[in-house]
Amino acid sequence: MASLPLTAGDPVRVGGYRLLARLGQGGMGRVYLGRSPGGRAVAVKVVRESLLRDEGFRRRFVREVAAARRVTGFFTAAVVDADPEGDPAWLATEYVPGPSLQDAVARHGVWPEQAVRGLGAALAEALGAVHAAGLVHRDLKPSNVLLAPDGPRVIDFGISAAAGDTALTEAGTVIGTPGFIPPEQLRHESSGPASDVFALGAVLAYAAAGTGPFGGGASHAVNYRVVHEDPDLRGLPPALAEVVTRCLAKDPAERPSVASLLDELGGAEPAGWLPGPVADSAARLRAEVPTAPLTRAGDGTSEPPAAVVPPRGRRSRRRKVLTAATALALAVTATVVWKVTAGEDDSPPSTPPRLEELWSHPLEEGQRTAVTTARTVYLQNEDRHEITALSGTDGTERWGRRVEVTAIRPEDSEHLREVVGNGVEVTAVSGGLLYYGSGRYLYALDADNGDPLWKYEDEFHASPVVVGDVAYGHLVAFVYALDTRTGKKLWDYGYGVNVDGDITVTRDTLLLHGGRKLIAVDTRTRKQKWTHQAASDAETDPVVADGKVYFGTQDGALYAVDEKSGDEVWRRTFEGELWDGRLGGGAGEPEVVDGTVYFENDGYVSAFDAETGRTLWQRKQKADEVTALTVVDGTVLTYDSDGNLTALDARSGKSLWREALIVGDGEDLWLTGNTVYVERDSRVTAYRAAT
Repeated sequence: MASLPLTAGDPVRVGGYRLLARLGQGGMGRVYLGRSPGGRAVAVKVVRESLLRDEGFRRRFVREVAAARRVTGFFTAAVVDADPEGDPAWLATEYVPGPSLQDAVARHGVWPEQAVRGLGAALAEALGAVHAAGLVHRDLKPSNVLLAPDGPRVIDFGISAAAGDTALTEAGTVIGTPGFIPPEQLRHESSGPASDVFALGAVLAYAAAGTGPFGGGASHAVNYRVVHEDPDLRGLPPALAEVVTRCLAKDPAERPSVASLLDELGGAEPAGWLPGPVADSAARLRAEVPTAPLTRAGDGTSEPPAAVVPPRGRRSRRRKVLTAATALALAVTATVVWKVTAGEDDSPPSTPPRLEELWSHPLEEGQRTAVTTARTVYLQNEDRHEITALSGTDGTERWGRRVEVTAIRPEDSEHLREVVGNGVEVTAVSGGLLYYGSGRYLYALDADNGDPLWKYEDEFHASPVVVGDVAYGHLVAFVYALDTRTGKKLWDYGYGVNVDGDITVTRDTLLLHGGRKLIAVDTRTRKQKWTHQAASDAETDPVVADGKVYFGTQDGALYAVDEKSGDEVWRRTFEGELWDGRLGGGAGEPEVVDGTVYFENDGYVSAFDAETGRTLWQRKQKADEVTALTVVDGTVLTYDSDGNLTALDARSGKSLWREALIVGDGEDLWLTGNTVYVERDSRVTAYRAAT
């Protein structure tokens, strides 16, 4: 795992361990690299104070740490020390200086079958040790598998169980990561060792294909596919697909045991088991383990004094991002401190901070940011059924109201009862209307004053796109059109494929993606106009400008297609040692401004002539991935996986400035024009970026 400097809010010592660097953070707390008095490197997890105020959590944490200390399997990161009743509570585990499986696949691509089998055997052995101690992992996923030259290590076993029914989980939710949570857990049934076998199957599919077996997208959509649909294992070799299929059986009783999997996969082979590039990364990380505290960002000191706990956050886009092992950002201090850092080699000298705080608004318990626009920030409180609108200019409340809801009935579908629930969820703001879902209905409010307008029976809660007086919504494999004034359905249309992402609607054309296909439907005749077949699955929504449709695909290409005919006008791909066309999830939605298409894939940012596709400029950011991009006033603003907000000159691509802007797990960032909204520490704060 990669390490980052300590910040002012970090402790110097925990127990008998001197802290050297920060490794990551999550829902339960922060993880540090520590060193024992005898020189042993350990990973020290410090539990969040808010959790420790929950006596139920404290009792479960004590119990689960005691059980975790009994796990002695070779392929687990053993608990070596702990003080679960301390203030703060903490535990120390074996430190594994290697990348996570998530990071390894993102950087170096999918694994060959034999390597996946060796990984599966080792993970099965690790789960056997966990189960023998009376534990169930409950959150096995690629980021919880660390890769060392002598074999993988499963981390966080037993700890997720302690988090059940605490502040970590809201009513009606389950612990885990969508796509790796077994169906019985989503149905709120009891979970046991077979649940971990399901997650193991999903992890092996991820290693072999580069994506989870139930796809991506919104959490509720992934969870729905886990419960109701078969896994997509087309990228796996047949023999491996057969094993994974049995692991992913909907009925836990039909899944193999970890012991039988260990036999079937051929046994773990610690020596030489890693693919070459991954082994090189693991060796490099091992060589880079610090032996003294890393210099604290901002003042050149190595021993951080006590200070206000720094903020945390997470990426802004819905697409997958790299694991905290390599994608954590530089640190910030106090409530919000911006640190100007050097840009690329041609960056100008450091200048005063380029981010101006506009306003900050406290969030009530259960309240979170749902949608941001140039004028308004919309907050939702799911359980209290409240929606609030704040002025984007000064943060004052424009309106707030308790909204109508539809309670779930016993006779409602499984999807409604187990995925949708009884809360409210804001899905979109378009055409002056705010849409939210509750129960089996989609509701529309006046976005300017919150007045209720109408509701439409829509079990999946679409995110409508408004053109004129018509709202277009899509649900899995069909689209419908509603009158925005009355909510009356005008028509619907089935297109025979499952839609990836959102739809795009122009004056008379509806555009949608199904896998590699871009489909155009005439909104007047409801007939298909044309279909364009790309070389890879679409990764972004279609963007229409000046008679062309632009979109990015999983193999890194940017396409320009004629809006009338569907003919391909041009296509451009990325090149570079860190880019791998086999990997999905890299491309970001293109933005077209003044005849130029701005596009990013992983850490590359490019500008193309919109008419010809000619490359105007291309830059590789230092971070592994750019997670947000917008163009405003001749400036390209990007946010990356290292936590940097960067400004580039839109004409030349030259770096203008870069500032650290840290967001982590459980928090959010939105880039809307040159306004940056950050939700952290129970507040939403707006900043203006210099352009």
